[in-house]
Amino acid sequence: MLRIQIFVGIISLVFFVATFELIRKEHLREEYAILWLLMSSAIAVLSLWPGLVGIISRVTGFYYITALISMVFIFFIALLMHYSIAISKMKDVNKELIQRHALLELRLREIEGEKNETGN
Repeated sequence: MLRIQIFVGIISLVFFVATFELIRKEHLREEYAILWLLMSSAIAVLSLWPGLVGIISRVTGFYYITALISMVFIFFIALLMHYSIAISKMKDVNKELIQRHALLELRLREIEGEKNETGN
């Protein structure tokens, strides 16, 4: 049991550091990284203090591992939904920006065409 705890703890710490590195290199925005940082921190804490799982199970009433796995699965579904919503919003914003850009480019060409016709 100790080997798997150490392995999971190391993986969560590596994931935590990798998330910070992605933020530092501006590949990941802070608003999207908070969930990953919290999740890796929680996994690291649970792997370092396995007795905490028993306390959480008594507090929440989840005495079976399948119930706990179900809660983790629901968490990941909620996380995926959050990112799907964020991606959908970005797609809408990009579409609007492309349309505005096309209208501005059309207007610029019209203005340049009018200048060429008047000889200026």
